[in-house]
Amino acid sequence: MEEINEILNNLYSIQIGTIEFNLIPLLKIPVILLLIGNLFSALILYLRVRILTDTFIMEGNKTIKSIVVLYLIATFLLTLLAMLFLILS
Repeated sequence: MEEINEILNNLYSIQIGTIEFNLIPLLKIPVILLLIGNLFSALILYLRVRILTDTFIMEGNKTIKSIVVLYLIATFLLTLLAMLFLILS
């Protein structure tokens, strides 16, 4: 059982001579940047919809605004949850 744990622990590390590199932190950085980019795109979508609903008067403006607000809140919460899992792993 210890051999299996040792293999799994060394799976994501590269050893060159006496220097050992761990690849997991390097793979987490692009994923965190992607999550932050997704959060900013949701924020930009909210601002665009807010400008459009204030510019044009239509029946479904409040519905569209509420859907985008719910999308922004869900994106924010799920991004925080994903970052928490990334940091803890």
